Amino acid sequence: MSIRTLGMALIALIAIAPAVSASESGPDRSKLPDPMGTTNWTPPEVQQWTLKNGLAVWLLEVHEAPLVSLRVVTTHGAATDPVDKAGVASLMVDMMDEGAGDRSALALSEAFQLLATDYGGQAYTDGLVFTLEMLADNVEASLKLFSDVLLRPQFSQKEFERRKAQRIASALAQEASPAYGATAVRRRVLFGTGYGGQLTGGVRQSLEGITLDDLKGRYEGLVKPKGGTIIIVGDTTKTAINALLESTLGEWTGAPSLAVASATPQSNLNAIYAVDYPGSAQSVISLARPTAGTDAEDLFATLVFNKQFSGGFTGRVNMNLREDKGYTYGARGGFERLQKAGSYKIGAKVKRDTTRKSLDEIIKELAWVSGDKPLTEKELNAGKGGMIKSFPGRFERMSSVAGQLVRLVVDGYSPDWYAAWPKRVNEIDLETARSAGTKYTDSTGFAIIVAGDLSKIGESLKGLGRPIKLFDAQGNALPESSDK
Repeated sequence: MSIRTLGMALIALIAIAPAVSASESGPDRSKLPDPMGTTNWTPPEVQQWTLKNGLAVWLLEVHEAPLVSLRVVTTHGAATDPVDKAGVASLMVDMMDEGAGDRSALALSEAFQLLATDYGGQAYTDGLVFTLEMLADNVEASLKLFSDVLLRPQFSQKEFERRKAQRIASALAQEASPAYGATAVRRRVLFGTGYGGQLTGGVRQSLEGITLDDLKGRYEGLVKPKGGTIIIVGDTTKTAINALLESTLGEWTGAPSLAVASATPQSNLNAIYAVDYPGSAQSVISLARPTAGTDAEDLFATLVFNKQFSGGFTGRVNMNLREDKGYTYGARGGFERLQKAGSYKIGAKVKRDTTRKSLDEIIKELAWVSGDKPLTEKELNAGKGGMIKSFPGRFERMSSVAGQLVRLVVDGYSPDWYAAWPKRVNEIDLETARSAGTKYTDSTGFAIIVAGDLSKIGESLKGLGRPIKLFDAQGNALPESSDK
């Protein structure tokens, strides 16, 4: 992080953190603070309107610091990538600032730097996100540059070949990491080649087949305003920012035309899906299963249940594998929700010689929490208290607030969704949380993914009584799988 970026972040933190003044008598130090306490804090209300070209605008005014965070979020993302060209949307977004309008890549970068503006772009499964971090005085000039990136990218052959080569080299380097291989395999095992089954950045094999024409086709089919949202957090007003958006992005028209992949969550996952990493001193292990997406009816129940099971440091899984057994530096789990599908994963990086033991302990914890040792009232209250108390921390900085609003757009929620978040968490009772735990903790419903040195751990894995299916680090099934 540059000194300028760090300084902007610190200013923003000071700007929107609520002012605290000590009472005349000072804090009461005669007793410990209430660990639960109460809070009536809710996120500020977001102003909403629509531009003439159909783009929705969400504005949260923050005038304490001369900064503005802006995000443009489209409705279609990496879920439109062809199976054999996964990563094409991500590479396309990466190329959009490698020359735009009449500026080369270097000239465009210098122009943003002179304005002290940070630009970024990223492809999510369910959308594309373009980012600007600006000084309030430079919003107009920054938006003019941004309009060139968004509406007039050059897509030069030279820059494409350079960025593609860098992406392939990076993917090759990442394949050496067991965590990367385990993630690629997990997505493929849970969702096949359908929605959610591919890494948004692609893998080496898929990147190699991408052409410049593919990128241009992705741009024409994805970078369109219909259904999209502009998010602004910072020192501006509706009148001012609306005029600037209309003048710089008003000519941007059209609707995304590329089809989103169908969701095909896999079943019959009672197997071990293994990636061999000869010589690795650690194994990356996880148990994972498909779930519903962002529209899940039990969304809050699962959040509350998992908080004290595998979602935090004091969760049962981490306290067992790290604190009690010493097998790992940390074990965590959680629900990942996309619009059309989701997953529940529990995993850790463990010492190689404790691979099987670690899997046994996770399976044991799953059996206990859905059987003889269900979630307790104390755990429920601790989990809900921690979630509610930490909730305001998501909104400490302008960029953080903008990021939280991006998640709402990408996940398909309304801007007032966070206002009800603490109440919905607090409403989850013990029976509801336990029911969610029981629903998702049958270990036979989980795929077991292991990335490690199979020459050292393979025999112990056979003792789990599941067939072992071999994959490479790019998520491709290999023929040498064992059914023993």
